[in-house]
Amino acid sequence: MEFHEKAVLVTGASSGIGEHIARRFVAEGARVMGVGRSEERLAALAAELGEAFVPHAAELSDMDAVEGAVNAAVARFGGLDVLVNNAGIAAMGLALSETIESWRKTMAIDLDAVFWASRIALPHLIERKGCIVNTGSLSGVAADFGLTAYCVAKAGVIELTRCLAIDYAGEGIRVNCVSPGSTLTPMSAGVPQVLTDAYRASIPMGRQGQPGEIADAVLYLASPRASFITGQNLLVDGGISAHTGQPNIPALFARLRG
Repeated sequence: MEFHEKAVLVTGASSGIGEHIARRFVAEGARVMGVGRSEERLAALAAELGEAFVPHAAELSDMDAVEGAVNAAVARFGGLDVLVNNAGIAAMGLALSETIESWRKTMAIDLDAVFWASRIALPHLIERKGCIVNTGSLSGVAADFGLTAYCVAKAGVIELTRCLAIDYAGEGIRVNCVSPGSTLTPMSAGVPQVLTDAYRASIPMGRQGQPGEIADAVLYLASPRASFITGQNLLVDGGISAHTGQPNIPALFARLRG
């Protein structure tokens, strides 16, 4: 098993992509502390995965709670090999309608917590020549309508990834980012069908991603197979980022001919 006895901390582990990341690390032999807001869901996951998974409920908009989660993982495992900063929230909002409370909470969870968890974890990761994998977003690479705070926060995560990568490469630390496109998670379950159809129509592969596919990318970047990869943002988006956004001209001409 690729991560046998490695100590891993995963934030946002109570559902969706984070849950799949935690499951994959456990399956590969790691000891995982999963951090999330839902104590109930984390407890259920711990009951299923056994002693290899340690639940830790925390509100990651609180930097003291972020620090407490990292310190709890180090105390439990005796050190840390991998930090996965995955927790995130998103809320619709334009510059003229976004409240300061919504802006600050998005920044706190999506960006500040990534910085603070990394800062607290770095001395322990340096001891073991460990690594950090952050969850960014396609929305951090280009803008989405009506998601100003989320897009800005995720762009910050991607740039923070690069900064940490070059600053700590000499200490043996690798820092990378995985940026999903539209992915089928519990968060997307309540999205109206018309929006789901629009997402699928925009993806060259013709479907949304699965959480396990994002988890696969995270585990690869955390593994020795990626030993010469740092400061990178891996887009897992079904090909959206390869597209200019212009119409599918051959398809339009085919419709006209039909």
